[in-house]
Amino acid sequence: MSTAVDKLMDENQPGQVSQQAPHPLLKALFDNWEEPKYQVPSQQSKDVTLEFGDEGRSLEEVRFLQTTRPSQFDDEDELVQFKDTLEQFEEVLMPLGGFLKRFNEQLANLSKELESLKTKATALSSNLDRERELEQKYSPMVGDLAIPPEVVREIYNGEVNKSWCEVLNVIEDKRLIYEKYTEEHHMELVAPLKQLLEALNKKALERIKMFVVSKIKKLRVVGTPSQVVQSELLGAKEAFNYLQKQEPSLALELKQAYIYTMRWYYKAYFHRYVSSLAKLHLQLYEKSALIGGVQSYFHTQQTEYTIGKRSSIVTAEDPTVMPAQIAEHNPAKSCVEVGFRSFNLALCDNASVEFLFMSEFFGENVNALLEQILDPTYQLGSAYTKSLITNSYDIFGVLIMIRLSQSLIFELQKRRIPAVEDYLNLQMILLWPRFQQLVDANCENLKRAASKSSAITMISTSAPHPLTIQFTNLIYGFHQLTHKETQTTQEPLSQSIQRLRNDYEQVMTKLSKNTKQAELFLYTNYAHVLSVLTECESSTERDHFQVLVSAFEPS
Repeated sequence: MSTAVDKLMDENQPGQVSQQAPHPLLKALFDNWEEPKYQVPSQQSKDVTLEFGDEGRSLEEVRFLQTTRPSQFDDEDELVQFKDTLEQFEEVLMPLGGFLKRFNEQLANLSKELESLKTKATALSSNLDRERELEQKYSPMVGDLAIPPEVVREIYNGEVNKSWCEVLNVIEDKRLIYEKYTEEHHMELVAPLKQLLEALNKKALERIKMFVVSKIKKLRVVGTPSQVVQSELLGAKEAFNYLQKQEPSLALELKQAYIYTMRWYYKAYFHRYVSSLAKLHLQLYEKSALIGGVQSYFHTQQTEYTIGKRSSIVTAEDPTVMPAQIAEHNPAKSCVEVGFRSFNLALCDNASVEFLFMSEFFGENVNALLEQILDPTYQLGSAYTKSLITNSYDIFGVLIMIRLSQSLIFELQKRRIPAVEDYLNLQMILLWPRFQQLVDANCENLKRAASKSSAITMISTSAPHPLTIQFTNLIYGFHQLTHKETQTTQEPLSQSIQRLRNDYEQVMTKLSKNTKQAELFLYTNYAHVLSVLTECESSTERDHFQVLVSAFEPS
């Protein structure tokens, strides 16, 4: 026991460095420890007396027992307890010692690993610097020459639209870069990449061709709205521009295919539309409805010679046209200008849309292309106009159609579409001669009517003559259809009105000879004409009849 204590005490002697701080229990134990005070028997008391109960013991033991005090046994109990405590501490400290040993070993291994990592980090840093130098040196070249995989996938599998067209710019840029490297004698780098680029270019041209062809075929399906297909084509217009640069002959073939398709498209569409307009129930105006005709003297027929509200169609701001279904099933009667306006307004609207599309998609010679496309449709329009005016004596209808054509020309001038202007000018070439023919017919009929007995019997000084009423309605209608922007002395209408006025005055003068109150008769008729023309804006005819009324006014 003393050996263990001595060992423990020796380990805590001053001057020796401990590797770690003592356990708190050990420290508290040694701080309160009092060394036992043994009293060694003196040499003088070596005489030992054997007493009862000492049998079997040696003299050393007997001497020790006789010389030992009871307090010494208490000290021995404390030592036993201390030994037990030390054994308990040993049980606790032994695993802790093993743990500390393993911990020290792990620290040593970790230190070695850290040294290894430091060495590797230094090597990686050096490699990274070298790679950075290489990247700075070769990165521009790689960026110039490399074709991204997503570009290849988009060219082969992407949908042809605006984003797909942006990929074509990459191909064009690469082409220019490869030419630059070729000039700098980097053939070994560029040669394989140029082959890949050519393959991509061929595939792109093939897909553009198939895209345009598919849209043209779609237009050939009856009922397909052309605006929808044109919108899809405009979404890929850059692709067609790319095709024009790479394969001009192929682009020209596709352009011709589109032109022929739209030529058929508009001809078929407007042919169906004209067939529907032909089913309108037109208000018929026969030869007997001219001034001085048989029907002129019947009050129920006099409304046929008034302009009424028909002139409002010229200034109407409604941009819509009559649908084909309504034209086919409309039971009401319509005047000739209704169908004329619907057809030509639809033609101008479609021509404007087509002009804008081709200007944006093809970009050149648009007027010539548009005229080539719409030429069959123009012929349909001319034939339809002829059918409306032939054998018709509706002079107001003819003049209204002229005014409609002029207003459409004015609108097309703002849109800058001269191709359709030429068509409308041809329309007026058809309409003005027919208008002159109707003016001639009215003048001749007016003269013939003055020689009839019926005209003489209708003479009255208190009421205007029926011929005056018809003439006034006709002149008033002409003025309603004459606006400041169209009013000119060079227009055929001006000469026609003057001619009608002169013939009318001659007829009135001739009829006045059949009455005793000739001046009153002339005054009554001229005053009626003046009262109607007063509603019109300033005109030569109104001033002229004002002079006549003043001349024949009764005193």
